Amino acid sequence: MLPLRIAVRYLLALRRASTVQILSLLSFLGILLGSMAMIIVLSAFNGFENLLVNIYHHQDPDLKVEKNEGKFFELRPGEKEKIKAIAGVSGVFEVLKDKAAVQYGEGQMVVEMVGIEPASTRFSRLDSLVRQGRNVLMDGNEPRALVSAGIRDALDISLKNQFDYLKVLYPKRKKILKPGISKIFNTLAIVPSGIMYRDESQVIIPLSSARLLMDKPSGVSHLELYVSDPEQIEKVKKKLRSVLGSGYAVKNEVEQHADLFRILKIEKLFVFMALAFIILISSFNLFVSCSMLVINKKADFFILSSLGMLPTARARVVHWLGGLISGFGLLLGLGTGWLICLLQLWFGWIPLGMQSTEIQAYPIDIQWFDFVLVALWVMLVSVFALWLPSAKAGKLTFKNQAV
Repeated sequence: MLPLRIAVRYLLALRRASTVQILSLLSFLGILLGSMAMIIVLSAFNGFENLLVNIYHHQDPDLKVEKNEGKFFELRPGEKEKIKAIAGVSGVFEVLKDKAAVQYGEGQMVVEMVGIEPASTRFSRLDSLVRQGRNVLMDGNEPRALVSAGIRDALDISLKNQFDYLKVLYPKRKKILKPGISKIFNTLAIVPSGIMYRDESQVIIPLSSARLLMDKPSGVSHLELYVSDPEQIEKVKKKLRSVLGSGYAVKNEVEQHADLFRILKIEKLFVFMALAFIILISSFNLFVSCSMLVINKKADFFILSSLGMLPTARARVVHWLGGLISGFGLLLGLGTGWLICLLQLWFGWIPLGMQSTEIQAYPIDIQWFDFVLVALWVMLVSVFALWLPSAKAGKLTFKNQAV
């Protein structure tokens, strides 16, 4: 282990100010800060991804069936019964949705109107999102509406107000030439029963009310399916595809928001590449500092060669020295990044800066694969940075060198 001991002595000697020492310090700090930033940023992206998965898990069905083409579609006779007969399917419900206008008091806005079967509330996970009021769509024979918190805030909706109704307006399918709202729009006056704490501007009403409002006695936007065993979702999905054929798209929870998760992964990739480039620049400093060290320590290598040190051992000295610089920078960077992520998890010191959201601090999810990925990248660029200086140290000649 003589090359390691010599490398440690050279590393301790870097405390004195010189060009080699400054470049070595810069490469050390670059690897430290780069690896720390990569761990923090990757953990933040993981946190946002898990946050979205958890949010959509509570508002989306296990499986969603859509027609590949067209806004609405009608099920063939007996098709719904075939879906219900699939092993593992606990519930199949029709959904009809479209854009509509709502009025409450003096305010109005455009929302997404969703008509669902009232029985689906027993299977869905909306209970966890309805924090105010009740998760009901039928109160006896009277229809009720679930309203998102964004609509409540925009229109100042109060569940205690028994005098103001929520009016839902949808354009009539037939062309009407006479002016006036009553001639152009179908109108539904409905009482809000609960407030959903979700970001969408969405109003959920009974499917029967949506059909009357839209003049659509048949047809659906999509089907929502719930599976009794979450581990059987993919098996049920395959059976659904065989039953429905190629004209339908069957999507699980992640596939229902595939574009959003794809954008998040692309952003994560580009951020990783940017930070990896910073580490690559730091490895260039490591290359220069080790190359200059070989030149400055040529006399030492001559003495060591005279004492019997082989060229391969001289190369290992440079390898060990560069490895110690990058290794300490990597370990400290990973450790510091891990500690900062833990502090954010425990105390939430860095806020999102959005008062309307339920999550006030940046979400963090520490995954050990990210540590392995960062470590492999640092080791890879360090090996390439040290290859030429170590080869130069091994090829030193001392024909005219005097002690």
